Amino acid sequence: MTTKYIDIEQVGSVSFTTNERSRRIRLSIKSDGEIVVSLPSSVPVRDAIRFIESKVDWILKQKSKIQARSTLFAPESCFKTRFHQLAITKGNTDKVYNRVGNGVIQIFIPDRVNHEQPKVQEFIKKTLIDVMRWEAKIYLPKRLKELADKHGFKYENVSIKNASTRWGSCSSVNNINLNLHLMRVPEHLIDYVLLHELAHTVVKNHGDKFWLLLEQCYPNARKADKEMNNYRTQTF
Repeated sequence: MTTKYIDIEQVGSVSFTTNERSRRIRLSIKSDGEIVVSLPSSVPVRDAIRFIESKVDWILKQKSKIQARSTLFAPESCFKTRFHQLAITKGNTDKVYNRVGNGVIQIFIPDRVNHEQPKVQEFIKKTLIDVMRWEAKIYLPKRLKELADKHGFKYENVSIKNASTRWGSCSSVNNINLNLHLMRVPEHLIDYVLLHELAHTVVKNHGDKFWLLLEQCYPNARKADKEMNNYRTQTF
């Protein structure tokens, strides 16, 4: 199997996977909004792109449904990052503000203000993104280097991004991009994603050689890959 990502107008990045076992073009949208297309090896990618373009309305409708299920943060919400936990408090204050420290992301909201207001929700989300970006820049490059040194991988640069569809990516020149939302998933799955991208420095596709290499570094890699489906790159 070979996989490539192509940006298509109106819908964004689409994953195209050529699979010899596929008999027709198949379109699906993951819980994190990623658009996935599987096509037979006999079908040119340009035909699959035309197929996607004919399904734009359906794709946008499905993505809207996913977005509608996005997280609404409330005082009773339980949200944890790698090093912090969210706490929302309503009280005698004249404005919405935050305080981050000692492992707590504290959000203060005036009693008179409805926490469901879009501006309040956006403030909370921006705070969480800022904290996760800070955590990711501290944790991920260091952990990536540890795993690369342990398993003998070489890479060029590493970047932290707020990506909407992918947990990570590896470029043709072995620059690695990592999603700051990895700060929401368990440690063993962070390692899986990092090793997944490191394996791409050697094998650029998702064929048998790739999975064999990844399994040598991370036993039960396919199980971890399925477990990642329980998490969305964007929960808000």
